[in-house]
Amino acid sequence: MKTKSIKLKKKDSWVLPGDPITLDEFKSGIKKAEKGPFFTLDEVKKAVEEWKRSQSL
Repeated sequence: MKTKSIKLKKKDSWVLPGDPITLDEFKSGIKKAEKGPFFTLDEVKKAVEEWKRSQSL
């Protein structure tokens, strides 16, 4: 499983203060999120363990 890093622009982050988004932008973002990708619990646990090992070096 490969994970990708995401660099957020200020406008792309809905949790940071800044310009408000429109209702249409919000709805399209929800639809995009519903398409996935989704990971199994085992895949997530494995990725977290790999990350922990890489951080402790």
